[in-house]
Amino acid sequence: MKVRILALLLSLFVSTYTFAQEKESKKENVYNELFPKAGDFGVSLQLNGLIDQINLGTFENNYGNNILFGKYYIQDKKVLRLGFGFDLDARKRERADSVGQTLVERDSSVSQYFINVSFGYEHHLAASKRLDPYLFAQVDLTFIGKNIINAEERVISGAGTASVKDEIKADGGLAFGLAAGGGFNYFLAERFSIGAELALQIQYIKEGGTISETRTTRPINGNPVVDINSRDDILKNTNIGVRPQAIIQLSYFF
Repeated sequence: MKVRILALLLSLFVSTYTFAQEKESKKENVYNELFPKAGDFGVSLQLNGLIDQINLGTFENNYGNNILFGKYYIQDKKVLRLGFGFDLDARKRERADSVGQTLVERDSSVSQYFINVSFGYEHHLAASKRLDPYLFAQVDLTFIGKNIINAEERVISGAGTASVKDEIKADGGLAFGLAAGGGFNYFLAERFSIGAELALQIQYIKEGGTISETRTTRPINGNPVVDINSRDDILKNTNIGVRPQAIIQLSYFF
């Protein structure tokens, strides 16, 4: 009799456990229908502004450059973070003034580029129906190009043209950033989420080096004169702290 009762209780326990597992599995499947799966790729945009002035834009790295940012799901809970950015600052100005019978022209230009590569990893924790929390770590590398400045002044008169041209070249550098923190996605619909991140970040910047200055003077008569000077100017900066504000983001996964 006792054996039968024990067998009945054991059978009831197994049935209840199996039913609970199946129910939990079904719930998990329903919940996961909203979430990205292994092999999916997503893009994220940063949300800025208040209620009446909301705008979407690209992310900024630790150095302040705009980057295109995406995520690739290696597994359902393991994600690669990828970012790439390219900024080119090129400006040119042309001016001309007349002084009596003499025309004075002044041209100037400035150019510098920045290339950013970001990569990281995030691990997703236990999720609810729509809320998907995670931890992440990310590395940012920014390559700073040379800063090149050109300026030329030409004095044009009946006697001819005299000019003075200055060229300044300053070495670029490298910015290295490391961020670690946490965030969450809240899925409003299948594969579409709004979320936020907060992180502790470390940034190291080394910029500059040799600055070379070349001045070429061309008189109306005679040979040009070239003066070359160089000096060293290096900036090193290290910042450690919590990101000043949480990043609000919209993401869509394909």
